[in-house]
Amino acid sequence: MSSNKSVKMTEDEIDKALAKAEKEAEKRDHKKIWIDKMLKSAKTYYKLCPYYDKKTSNCFLMLSSNDSNKKCNREGRYDNCPVFLAFLDNKYQEYTSKKKILPLDFLDLAQSV
Repeated sequence: MSSNKSVKMTEDEIDKALAKAEKEAEKRDHKKIWIDKMLKSAKTYYKLCPYYDKKTSNCFLMLSSNDSNKKCNREGRYDNCPVFLAFLDNKYQEYTSKKKILPLDFLDLAQSV
């Protein structure tokens, strides 16, 4: 077998592949837009992460994980926090998999938890 063998695709196959790629890119864009919207909304209501305990420096989002370190290493700042972003990503997946309407505001999301 030659590795230089050209692959021939029909025009329909190319169109289907392009449509699939565009749909996946659009889905990622919608997720990113929604996550950014939730971050911006959370910033309007909270200076520090709403899941951060000031007294103990614990992260309530990490308490549910099996990780032994429950302390927030970001001192409550949730901009680009991988734990908070993963939480929002999980919520997005949860809502879209159940075909529910996505919350428009962070308070709507926080009250549904």
